[in-house]
Amino acid sequence: MDYSGLSLSYLLSVFIIAFISGCIVNLLREHFMFQLAGIAFFLGYIIFKLYQVFKVGAEVSNRELLLILLPSITGIFACLLSMLLGFWLFPAIRSRFRD
Repeated sequence: MDYSGLSLSYLLSVFIIAFISGCIVNLLREHFMFQLAGIAFFLGYIIFKLYQVFKVGAEVSNRELLLILLPSITGIFACLLSMLLGFWLFPAIRSRFRD
């Protein structure tokens, strides 16, 4: 498996899409449920990819394994960061929309 083509722009796009989606979800009152579902999706994807890698039984270096899992890890980080903003910054924004 050759994962050397994985670029920084792909990782940033995964982060930005997940972060913007999380910030939009923060406008909902029960935003953390959707963000936990996003984290569960990314964790499930990581488990699925690990199963695929080890099912083949190919020799995979630590670097290749990191490159396989890095997009999902950045997605989890984006979900957690938007969840933090949802508890810290967005309550004031939600109260303005209710008024």
